[in-house]
Amino acid sequence: MSAMLDTESEEPIDLEYVENAKKPEGERGRDVLDHMNESHAPLTQWGFDHILFGDSVLDVGCGGGNALRLAMHKAPGAQFFGIDYSDVAIETATSFNGEAVMSGRLILKKANVEKLPFEDGLFDTAYSVESYFFWPNLERDLKEVSRTLRKGGTFAIITEMVAGNMNERSRKISDVMKMNVLTPDDLQKEFEDAGYHEVRYDWDMAKGWLVIQGKKA
Repeated sequence: MSAMLDTESEEPIDLEYVENAKKPEGERGRDVLDHMNESHAPLTQWGFDHILFGDSVLDVGCGGGNALRLAMHKAPGAQFFGIDYSDVAIETATSFNGEAVMSGRLILKKANVEKLPFEDGLFDTAYSVESYFFWPNLERDLKEVSRTLRKGGTFAIITEMVAGNMNERSRKISDVMKMNVLTPDDLQKEFEDAGYHEVRYDWDMAKGWLVIQGKKA
């Protein structure tokens, strides 16, 4: 039986599930990815409405692949790449976007944000949905993403985990998993410290949705 964490006002939290969300593994990981594909879709679509996609796009932490599918609809002429450090995520994203993979429009690689397997200045746009808070060293990893962007290229983070605007359940999950959840202003500072400019964010406080983006100088 999975370990559970009770809160006074919310349903019990399945700790095995939330730990698997960090790096999906096995059959449980596939279930987690399927759930995230569905549950993150409204947030992701909202975030993409605030992003101008270029011709070459990278998804950092692609998970089950639905964000890539939504982005490909948003930018039908672009070439897409996705990375994740979970084998199960790469397998699931490949299956979910089989036609795009087969045609060569989408290239998926197992990799970590700490060392992206791409040349300098390859991408016009990069984004990450609900993953930055797991990154080993945020400023360093933001710089690594920037390395792969062309001059003037954009990187965006989309998330519904926003410090100071989370319910009790989300706070418990964040604490248990030691997630580096930041406020919008702190995230903006991280972007700027990593060398991005024209950093701005859009925040739907009612829904708790945030998209923050900056350009490579």
